[in-house]
Amino acid sequence: MESQTKPETDHRGGGGEGVCQKGCGLLLSTEGDHCCVDALRVVTDALERRSAKFEHEARMARLRWNRREQSLLAQVSTLQNEAQLAALKYQRRLHQYMLHINSIAEQVIGYYKSDLRTTADMQSQISDKATCADGEPQEQLKAAEVREVRGRENDVFVV
Repeated sequence: MESQTKPETDHRGGGGEGVCQKGCGLLLSTEGDHCCVDALRVVTDALERRSAKFEHEARMARLRWNRREQSLLAQVSTLQNEAQLAALKYQRRLHQYMLHINSIAEQVIGYYKSDLRTTADMQSQISDKATCADGEPQEQLKAAEVREVRGRENDVFVV
């Protein structure tokens, strides 16, 4: 971590030999001629290049991350659309199944009602036969049949 915060080459010395004593504090090269202004310009240029390099890398990283973000957002949008289509598809299927179930239920109710009518008719016929065997109610039955026949002849139905 320390190496990332320090410059690549340490240009400042700690007061030992090879350090400029004129005030810049930079390490002196083996050459005897030293101009502090030129040396500081060289160090400044190196730091500016390093800064520009880091800015460029940061800009490129931002572009990469922005592209990645856009790609992920597109994938999320696609997945949301697919989920909506699947939901609509299953909702439609559920509706069709409910219609089919209702149709079957209506058929069952219709069969049940017709079974009840048939059973009721059979029970009434059985009770009519039982009353006819007793004697007296048979006359009432015949009188009702006569009224019904007369009603049919006159196109008037008596229930």
